[in-house]
Amino acid sequence: MRKLLMCMCILCLGHAASDDLKIAVGAGYKKPVLEVLKAYEQTYQGQKIDAMYGNMAQIFAHAKQMEITLVIADKKFLEKQKELSFVNYEKIGEGIAVIAYAKGVSFNNIEDLKNEQIKTIAMPEAKKAIYGDAGIEFLNTTKLYESLKDKLIVVATVPQVSSYVNTHEVDVGIMNLTAALDNIDKLGGYIKIPQEYYTPIEIVAGSLKACESDKICQEFIAFLKTPKAKEIFVKYGL
Repeated sequence: MRKLLMCMCILCLGHAASDDLKIAVGAGYKKPVLEVLKAYEQTYQGQKIDAMYGNMAQIFAHAKQMEITLVIADKKFLEKQKELSFVNYEKIGEGIAVIAYAKGVSFNNIEDLKNEQIKTIAMPEAKKAIYGDAGIEFLNTTKLYESLKDKLIVVATVPQVSSYVNTHEVDVGIMNLTAALDNIDKLGGYIKIPQEYYTPIEIVAGSLKACESDKICQEFIAFLKTPKAKEIFVKYGL
């Protein structure tokens, strides 16, 4: 009987874990979302939200296989994909693209990308990450792409770009303001890419149909509108 009760308890715990709300988040926004989730779970004690992080291609692949109810990412990326049907978008903030440079690198404006001492430029892949898309648009709009293409090192996510710049494995990297602010002590600095060079980035929480009837999902969306959540997102440059 004791063994039977233990087995029943284990099964119940496993079921509870599988019932936790699951969301997906663009990798470049992991830090602010982790902080918002912590604040949410302190407010709604006992409520648990499982978040997975990755580039857009990884998120869409996981969302098709798992019971994802909410995706936090760039609205343009969410709208143009065809495999998930979003029923509502809650705006979180505006994404800002920056060029961050490693310590010891002299960098004052975007024209400095052409300087000989800038030998490597990391950026996320355009088809998989918001800021890769913005980066390519910036390079094409400024007609810098042809002169810089041999310096480009394309990686999967913003955190990878940030890591390369932090350790000076590359001289500069195109990333978001959120990553630059989060790693400011490890960087030489950053400059914002003028908004006129890329399409505005609107960061949203996109709800899938399952969210409409999920009490925790609706509570979390309401929490995203609170001053506490907005304060955290503003702190990270959103």
